[in-house]
Amino acid sequence: MAAEMEMGYWKIRGLGAVLRMVLEYKEAKYKDFQCETGDEWFGGRKPEILKKNPLANLPYIVDGDVCVCQTNAVMLYLGDKFDMNGSDEKANLRNNELLCEIYDVRDGMIDTVYEFKKVNRTVEEFNESAAKLSDAPPFGKFEAALEFYGGDWFVSPAGPCVADFHIWEMLDQHKMLAERVGKEPVLDKFPKCKAFYERFHALPTLQKYFASEAYKLPVNMNGNNPIANAYFQ
Repeated sequence: MAAEMEMGYWKIRGLGAVLRMVLEYKEAKYKDFQCETGDEWFGGRKPEILKKNPLANLPYIVDGDVCVCQTNAVMLYLGDKFDMNGSDEKANLRNNELLCEIYDVRDGMIDTVYEFKKVNRTVEEFNESAAKLSDAPPFGKFEAALEFYGGDWFVSPAGPCVADFHIWEMLDQHKMLAERVGKEPVLDKFPKCKAFYERFHALPTLQKYFASEAYKLPVNMNGNNPIANAYFQ
């Protein structure tokens, strides 16, 4: 019987949602360690993770004697473990490219929604930036990738690879943001991405996750977390 893995992240969706979805999709046994306060991480779990990996950070995965930190490293580790990094060298490269590309999209969202980034210093500035982002969401390259490569998924014709999970999460977050600021549905601008979004959401082994409390967590940190507070939660 396979040992239970541990996935650690803040008690929000954030980057943790991507990893939770991969693990749920593969029906893996895992513990979802959710840090609600800085003390739970810095004074609690982090010292233990440091004993396993000097790069201790959130998110992380502990899998037996292996401890992996940093988001894309964790994604690629799970991709190797579950054969979800692409079936050949070209597909593997595309998966890596897409993981980097979607992280740029995430960074843009983080700049928009977190006050500490000092891009939007007030709620009014955030609302203006969020409206502009919703009018011109950053998914043109992903629409072009689906057009260029064809198929139902971004990397493999056989099913989603790890990059697909982060892409879906960011499509969902931008969809939610547009709804929050009263803009038109962002997915309508990208029909191939919209079809991918709906196809992914219908995956049978993810239905438990989409009905779970984990999917209902705040997207970003709220005022209960002393580390940061987001305008869009």
